[in-house]
Amino acid sequence: MLHSFLTYINEQSLFKPTDKILLAVSGGKDSVVLFDLFCKAKFNFEVAHCNFQLRGEDSDQDAVFVEQLCASNGITFRATTFSTKVFAQANKLSIEMAARQLRYEWFEQIRQQSGCQYIATAHHLNDSIETILLNLTKGTGISGLRGILPKKAHIIRPLLFAARTEIENYVAENQLQWREDSSNASNEYQRNLLRNEVIPLLKQINPNLEQTFARNIERLQAIDNDFQHSLNSFKKAISKEENGTLMLSIAGIQNRKSAAYLLEETLKEFGFNYFQSKEIYHSLNKSSGKTFHSATHTLVKDREYLIIITKQEKSFEEALIEKGTQETVYNGRKLRISNATVEGWRTYLAGEKSPNILWVDAQRLSFPLVIRPWQEGDWFIPLGMKGKKKISDFLVDKKVPLHLKKTTFVLCSGNDIVWITGQRTDDRFKITQATEQVLRIEIQ
Repeated sequence: MLHSFLTYINEQSLFKPTDKILLAVSGGKDSVVLFDLFCKAKFNFEVAHCNFQLRGEDSDQDAVFVEQLCASNGITFRATTFSTKVFAQANKLSIEMAARQLRYEWFEQIRQQSGCQYIATAHHLNDSIETILLNLTKGTGISGLRGILPKKAHIIRPLLFAARTEIENYVAENQLQWREDSSNASNEYQRNLLRNEVIPLLKQINPNLEQTFARNIERLQAIDNDFQHSLNSFKKAISKEENGTLMLSIAGIQNRKSAAYLLEETLKEFGFNYFQSKEIYHSLNKSSGKTFHSATHTLVKDREYLIIITKQEKSFEEALIEKGTQETVYNGRKLRISNATVEGWRTYLAGEKSPNILWVDAQRLSFPLVIRPWQEGDWFIPLGMKGKKKISDFLVDKKVPLHLKKTTFVLCSGNDIVWITGQRTDDRFKITQATEQVLRIEIQ
């Protein structure tokens, strides 16, 4: 098995012989075999052990066993204890997911502190088979069918080539001591149910189930690699970013084969599930304005784009601007106010103008000014016009995307709107021949 172990590491380019590895050792059969192989190969490694406090005294004895195993072989031992059940309840996670999150976060912290290049876990071929079956049962994309990857970022799995029976044979042949996890016999956990009930039934159909799955995994990982290239090409073709907002071209989506699935995979990273992705795809030919929400993002179906916005933790609030104020911060932006002259305004008009600069007749303003998000029912008199216009109608006429409508602010003097910031001034506050005092207001 040592030869197969070293061959697999080399074929998969898991790490270099000079690298230092952090070995995750629970004390169970699989991790003890991995420990023994690392010792026989004379690799440079340290051991990390997690006590999840799920099995009372047995969990404590596991830690003692691994510590003694390391001491007898001269290997540095690192350990920690987690209140797993408390963490799971507080974060609304299953025990399995809570333990996984806790251990990998701690492993990465220790990896960096100890100067290790990689974290090695004792996942083997049967673990990969169980992962595929679990994903397939719950629903998955192509990536969920490829099984556990041999290498992902700083995580490596040097035992993935070995079936459970090979590991058991190695333990017997080398007379290794290990700790039995009593929870493995319980079908309370989904993986155990697959391991103890489902896989034995499948092996009645195909006694060589592990070998067959090993070949299938190899094929599916190759297919997934090709798909990831296609997905990256799709994302690049349909995506553009404006002012920190991601926009996906509707025409670009519709022009691609398998667009529904490619869109689903694209939207995964923003927290949208399969059913939402289907609904979003079917909305592409419908009128704009429909909004979809994940836990972290909002997606707006606009005329030409799907617009993805990160959800704000706080709602927008109004800000008061007292007379003499030179700078006000609102919604992460700065509004600067300075005294100016009519001559300065005329010089500005002759040069390059900016939508983020307002020149206004100071004597027409009533302080304090207010800057706030626009509201339904707001109206103003657009510069150069005589009649009123609802701001909602103005934004529609300007074809302002829905996500930008929600972040459109107005500068108010009393009950009157002076400026739709960055877009249009109210005619009542314009500079005229009678103007004597001028304010220059700029958004940065």
